[in-house]
Amino acid sequence: MSEISILDRKGLELFLDTSKDKVELVSQGPLSSFVNPVVKRVNRLLTDEKPIDVNEDSVVVSSWLPPIPSEPFKRAVKNEVNALLLNKYVPQAVSMNISECSLKCEECNILGDGSQLDTEYVKKFIQDSQDLGAVSLGFAEGDPLLRPDLFELIDYVDKEKSIVSVFTPGPLLDREKAEKLYEADVHAVMTGIKSPVPEEHDEARGMDGAFEAAVNGMKNALEAGLYVSMHVHVKPKLVESGKVMEIYDLASDIGVDELTLWDSHPTWGYKDNTEILVGPRHRDILLSLREEANNKPIGPRVFYNGYFESTDFFGCMAGKRWLNLIHNGDVTPCTYVPIKFGNIKNDSLKEIWKRMTSFDGFKGKNSCVMQSEKFRSKYIDPYSVSDLPLNYNEL
Repeated sequence: MSEISILDRKGLELFLDTSKDKVELVSQGPLSSFVNPVVKRVNRLLTDEKPIDVNEDSVVVSSWLPPIPSEPFKRAVKNEVNALLLNKYVPQAVSMNISECSLKCEECNILGDGSQLDTEYVKKFIQDSQDLGAVSLGFAEGDPLLRPDLFELIDYVDKEKSIVSVFTPGPLLDREKAEKLYEADVHAVMTGIKSPVPEEHDEARGMDGAFEAAVNGMKNALEAGLYVSMHVHVKPKLVESGKVMEIYDLASDIGVDELTLWDSHPTWGYKDNTEILVGPRHRDILLSLREEANNKPIGPRVFYNGYFESTDFFGCMAGKRWLNLIHNGDVTPCTYVPIKFGNIKNDSLKEIWKRMTSFDGFKGKNSCVMQSEKFRSKYIDPYSVSDLPLNYNEL
C-alpha cells in the first residue's frame, strides 16, 4: 500500500505516502494550507531524523514516538491538527511517577515516600488519559518494576491508542523481566546514566554497582527485543568536561537504539540550584551532537529535548501536551513543574486538564518553563521545599 490514510474529514485529507524511498505526510483539500505547520513538523521528524528501526511495513523514528504507521501515530497527527485548527490541546504524553525506588539519588523528583497508588485509581487514570487523547504512556520515576501490579497495568493500556514505555534505573531489569515486558507489548525501556565513569554514576545513584546494573539491564532489554534508550539529564559540567561524548560512545558500545539527552532542571528538592541549568553554549554543543549522530549510518540515534521542544517545533509541553501523575494521586503538568492541579481521587482528569490548559503561567511559553528564571521566581522560588507540590489556585 503506497498511501495510508491518517485523517479524512470534509475539506481535509491527510495520508502517508510510502511510494517513494522515504515516508512523507501529505495533505489534500481546501483546508490543506491551514495544517501545513503540522505537515512540515511531522515531515521534519520523518526526514531529518535517523530512525531507530525500519521494517517492510513500518518505521520507528524514536523510542518516544509511536511507530509509523500505527493507530497511536494517527491519533497523534489528528491531535496536532485539532490543536492547530481548533486550539484544542490534549495530553499526548502522560507519565506516571507512582513507584518506589531502591536507589538514593542525590537529586530526586519523587515526592513523599513514593508510596503505591492503588491499582484501580491508576487504571481509571490510564483510561481517562487515553479518552483525552494520550498516545504515549510512561511508567516513570522511581522503579516501576517494584510495583507488583505493573504488568496488570501495562496489560490494561489500550495499545490501539497509546504506546507504553517503562523507565527503570536497571537493578531489577533481569532477562526474565525484560522478556516479560516485551511479551506485554511495551514499546521501549528507558534507563538513566549519570556519568560514563562507573564510580561517579554509583555515587550519584547512592548505590554501589548501580552502573553495572544499568548496563546489564539495558543489554537484557535489547536481547529481549525491546527498543532501548539511554537517558541522560545533562548538566553543564557533563558538556564542559566532554563526558557527554563519552556517554554517546558508551551508548554505541552497548548498542542501544537511542541516546536521550534532556536538559537538566531544578529538581523539586533542589529547586534553588541553578548551577545545573545548561545555557545557550551548552545547547549548541548538544544540538551539534544530535545532528552529527543522526546523520551517521551507524550508532544510536540521539533524541534531544532542546530540539524537540524548541520554539519552532513543539515548545514547552507542560500543561499543553503533557501531564504527570504522582504517587498520592496529584496531577502535575510534567515531571519537573511542582504545581498540582487536582487529585484523581477527588477530581475528574478532564477537569484537571482544563485547569492546566487555562493556567496563565503556561500561556505563551515556547520553551521549558522551569528553565525560565521569570517563571521560577514568580511561581516556585517563594515557597519552601516542604510546600511542594504547590496548589495551582493558591499561586
